[in-house]
Amino acid sequence: MGITHKEYFENIYELIFTPFEFFKRDDIVISVRQAAATIAWVSLFTIIGKAIADKSIYNNFFFWSNLLFFVGFIILAWLITGLFFEYIAKIFGREAGLHKILFYTSFAAVPYIFFAPLDILKESGEVGYAIGVLSQMFLYFWIITLYAFALKKTYNISIARAFMMIILPFIGTIFSIGWAIGFYLKLGYINSI
Repeated sequence: MGITHKEYFENIYELIFTPFEFFKRDDIVISVRQAAATIAWVSLFTIIGKAIADKSIYNNFFFWSNLLFFVGFIILAWLITGLFFEYIAKIFGREAGLHKILFYTSFAAVPYIFFAPLDILKESGEVGYAIGVLSQMFLYFWIITLYAFALKKTYNISIARAFMMIILPFIGTIFSIGWAIGFYLKLGYINSI
C-alpha cells in the first residue's frame, strides 16, 4: 500500500501548520522508505542551504564531492537515533516497532528546512543576525517538541514521558562523564599511596 505525492505533501503541510492534528491522525500510511526519502531531502536541503549562506557552495569542490557522504551520515544518525529510542522504549515495556519511530521522527525533522533561510538571514547584518539566532532557537525547540509528539504517538505514552526519553541521553552522558572523572581520580589517589 503506497501513498500518492499529493497525500505526502499534504502530510508535510499539516505537520508544519497543524502539527498537533498531524500526530493525532490514525489514518497515516507508515512507510520507512518514505521516511528515509524525507530525511534525505531535508538533509540535502539543509546542507545546501548552509553552504549557500556560507558562500562555500560556489567554490568548494570538496563540498560537492562529499555531499552524498554527508546525507548518508545524517540518514545513519537518524537510524541510530530511532534504534536508541526503540531500545529505551523496550526498557520501559513499550513496543511499537522501529518503522513507526523512524516514520514519525522523519516528519518531525521537516522543520530543519527552515534553518537554511535563517542562516542566510544571519549573514545580512546585526539585526538579521539577532533575528536569525532567535528564530533558530525557537525552531530548535519546535523540533524537540515535534520529536516528543512523535515519541508520544509511537509508544502511546504521555508527553512528559516523551520529553524524558529525549532528555535521558543527556542525563546519562552527564552521569557517565562524572563517573569516569571520579574513577580516574580514584585511580590516581590509589597510585599515589
